[in-house]
Amino acid sequence: MSAVRRRSVVIDTDPGIDDAIALLWACGSDALDIRAVTTVAGNVKLGTVTQNALDLLDFAGHRPCVYAGAGRPLVRAPRAETRVHGKGGLGGVKLPPARASVWSMPAVKALTKMLERSDPQTLDLLMLGPMTNLALLLREAPQAAARLGRVIAMGGAIDAPGNVPVGTEGAQAEFNFSHDPEAAAAVFRAVSRTELDLTIIPLDCTRQLRATADWARGLTGKRGKMAGLLIGAYFDATSGAETRPLHDPCVPLFAVMPELFEIETRHLTIDTGERPGMVIDGSHAVKVAMAVDAEAARLFLAQGLA
Repeated sequence: MSAVRRRSVVIDTDPGIDDAIALLWACGSDALDIRAVTTVAGNVKLGTVTQNALDLLDFAGHRPCVYAGAGRPLVRAPRAETRVHGKGGLGGVKLPPARASVWSMPAVKALTKMLERSDPQTLDLLMLGPMTNLALLLREAPQAAARLGRVIAMGGAIDAPGNVPVGTEGAQAEFNFSHDPEAAAAVFRAVSRTELDLTIIPLDCTRQLRATADWARGLTGKRGKMAGLLIGAYFDATSGAETRPLHDPCVPLFAVMPELFEIETRHLTIDTGERPGMVIDGSHAVKVAMAVDAEAARLFLAQGLA
């Protein structure tokens, strides 16, 4: 396997335990030039996820600009996932406070300026949280959005069940899409309308990449040991689980090693009605990662964290 050429990326995130692991891994990848990190309310409130992003990047010795983005979904009330991530977002794991501060420019404006100054299709967007910031970019600066390279997003559940209840009794959707279904629907429409190069990595795929407690304890290096603590917090949030899925790390892994994943094109849309956030059959041709070589991905993840 050989890595893709070095790519400039912006990481859009709501750390979040698995977001944190993804950020720690991305900071060690020679294949990713992290130009900025933008934050979005999701797993916990915006101020908390923004501070988490600053602290994680500082801990990893990486200092791109951090810009705060949307503090709530487009039209709905926010719904944090503190049951898994805790009020602080990182499951009680503490990081030294960052020496850097968040930049004052709003995330969408900062992303617009970066895209306008970059050659078309050379800046990728790696999305680990709800799609609110991208939906706002598509609305407020469509010409800049058209200059995006790859958009790789963790989100959705295709054939697999979701992980949060929505709408009608028994219905489930994936958290990121259900937190802001109108934003996800807008992004899916843009695939048809503007040729947005979108790949989603749903629960069908991310649940295949799993960590055991022993694997987590065996991680080495400063970033690896911190990732091990974060995975330990994941186990603390459950009872009786022998493994935990590593959802968001799939995004930077795909950005660098897409050959680890099996991609299908599905015609889909997002339900914004009775089952908000559910991925259903529709007219938008979306690239979907439905499988991953989990053994190779775990090895690559551990090596990168070390």
